[in-house]
Amino acid sequence: MKKILLVQPNMKVATSGQRIVYPPIGIMYLASVLEKKGYEVEILDCQTEGLDKGAEVIDGYVEVGIPIDEIAGRITASRPDLVGITCNFSVMVPHMMEASRLVKKLFPSVPVVAGGNHPTSLPEEVMGEGAIDYVIMGEGEISFPRLIEAIVEGKGFESVPGLVWRRDGAIIKNKTGALIHDLDSLPYPAWHLFPYEKYSRHYKPRAVTWGEAQAMPSVLTTRGCAGGCVFCSVHKTMGSKFRARKLDDVFKEIRFLVDTYKIKKLMIIDDNFTHNKNRAKEFCDEFKRQGLDIELHFMVLALWCMDEELIDKLKSIGCASMGFAIESGVQDILTNVVKKPLKLVRAMELLKYARSQGIHLTGTFVIGFPGETKRDIRRSLYMANYSGLFDSREIYIATPLPGSALFEQCVREGLLAEGFSYSKVEVVKPNIKTKDFSPDFITTILEADRTHHLIKTNPRRTLRLVRDVWRRRREHFLPVLYETSKMFVKYDFLKIREVYP
Repeated sequence: MKKILLVQPNMKVATSGQRIVYPPIGIMYLASVLEKKGYEVEILDCQTEGLDKGAEVIDGYVEVGIPIDEIAGRITASRPDLVGITCNFSVMVPHMMEASRLVKKLFPSVPVVAGGNHPTSLPEEVMGEGAIDYVIMGEGEISFPRLIEAIVEGKGFESVPGLVWRRDGAIIKNKTGALIHDLDSLPYPAWHLFPYEKYSRHYKPRAVTWGEAQAMPSVLTTRGCAGGCVFCSVHKTMGSKFRARKLDDVFKEIRFLVDTYKIKKLMIIDDNFTHNKNRAKEFCDEFKRQGLDIELHFMVLALWCMDEELIDKLKSIGCASMGFAIESGVQDILTNVVKKPLKLVRAMELLKYARSQGIHLTGTFVIGFPGETKRDIRRSLYMANYSGLFDSREIYIATPLPGSALFEQCVREGLLAEGFSYSKVEVVKPNIKTKDFSPDFITTILEADRTHHLIKTNPRRTLRLVRDVWRRRREHFLPVLYETSKMFVKYDFLKIREVYP
């Protein structure tokens, strides 16, 4: 067992969403751990490799990745002794299964291991396909090497934490091991195995998530989030307990990226960077002491863990943009439905202060939760568009991700939309039906909001937008125009204000 191939498969995204790809940080960490133990490792990131490929639209979806025959050629050329496949998003499930079947066709005796959020949440279902031999639940940096040793020795599978495996045809699910508390013991992600140059060469604005002018590498300084939002499944892989790397280790990694790739921008992708407010402030102080001349971006920050002093410190070290997951413009929905510990009154104070410091703010909102009403949804959209708190905003649909409390609720109460499948678990596609609204209403209101927003920001695109709605959402064309018109009349002509929070 010498050669390990780690794969991030293709995935489909809805045409109404962004064609977004992420560096597979999970398997990049895993690759470094395996290299340290003496294995030869390759990474095949099908999504990044497909950035320069043409994308065919099928049934409202576009595929991000490389053709299956090219994947087959890459696997054949690698000649691996073991293949690991990551599947963090449920929409990747068909491609994970396709890749695993392909490996078995090319190399029948080569073990296939699956990991990531979806296999962790539904391991027995993933194993039921037959082409996947093992699932690693949760963090894999300790379990994966132990699994390889057990495969080589032909025994000891019971002692591999978080392993799901077969014995005499029965699926065995081992107890998940303890989380990795000493994150500094892990080597840095294997950027040298990742096609970083493809991000830089093929990067286009809004094609990837790394900024507006050039590709940015990302750094993970903590793991775990205690937020408890119902739609989130990150606790399945990263746990609910906040764990942080020592700042010395973090800045050594940043220095490595600066020296190796000459980066000018950096994205911090922690689930909850500000959980420990004092540590976040110490990060800013150390950043300043290091004299780093790079622009910082934060994918998402927890407002309930912030104050004005922290905003000042982030601004002082060159923070150019912050993302804030607001979710809802209705406090009752936040508290009792989303279960997010955010107080809107205080959040708005902090947002206004951050705007006054010239920091680009992005607000993300989620609509379509069971327990929301149509009025609640409209109030959230009003806050997103008319509060004056955000430079940009993103509107997503509440999505029942396997492993989340929302998924369990939808299964328990029969709220999954007709025809639900993991291949459609996409944050711009409705997958939930309730007594208060239908999936069609969510589709209509989301399209109306999109059309209303883009017409206001770019009036010259009006006719093209109308044609676009007709092309993509023909059955919703008249309802979308009606809802869009209502938004303009109510908020722009009559200037009726919503009362929020």
